[in-house]
Amino acid sequence: MVAVFALGANSLLVGAGGGYKKPVTAVIENLKKDGLSVEGAFANIKQITIQAAEGKMAVIVGDEAFLNKSGLEIKGYERLGKGTLALVTPKGKTINDIKDIVKFERIAMPDAKKAIYGIRTTGFLKNSNLEKDVGSKMLAVAGVPQVVAYVLNNEVDAGFINSTEAEARKSEFGSIIYVDESLYSPVYISAAKLKACENNAACDKFIKELGNERSKAIFSKFGLK
Repeated sequence: MVAVFALGANSLLVGAGGGYKKPVTAVIENLKKDGLSVEGAFANIKQITIQAAEGKMAVIVGDEAFLNKSGLEIKGYERLGKGTLALVTPKGKTINDIKDIVKFERIAMPDAKKAIYGIRTTGFLKNSNLEKDVGSKMLAVAGVPQVVAYVLNNEVDAGFINSTEAEARKSEFGSIIYVDESLYSPVYISAAKLKACENNAACDKFIKELGNERSKAIFSKFGLK
């Protein structure tokens, strides 16, 4: 399901992969305080691109590599930073080496076809030669928020998420291990400007906001390099 606020007739609609809900929402809230009418839609990136194809969405925040293949008419990018794949465990369960996942019985990951970090998890497992040992133990769910829910409810031994969620909720996990970035393709997170952004003063203001210091501080706080 796409989580989307009620959209007013003159509101700017910004979409983002579910793993980036917290920082994008923080940027949106700053702009609302400044008087801009802007709302957000959040789900796995595949669902967001499907909604964007309807033409009402002005901006999508997500993985550049995925968006380049989405078929959407993208007018340009504002790069926000580089994301990182992380492994988290429930409270009371800690590990120091990611190879210890071979001892686990159930490991959650985002959908490998529809979610940014599901694609990266698959790449990591293949490149690290762990796929043969843990492939049958992987539980694919919709996206990062669902992985987090499984981990926090202690329904899995561990879960692969993004650094943004790992940083935002680090006190709720037993351990966090950041995956070697050489073992999966880079995750460049950008704001893609769509057709609805053209000649749109509100969209121009949103894009400009992403480049200012208060927004950079938000994305840095949530783990984007």
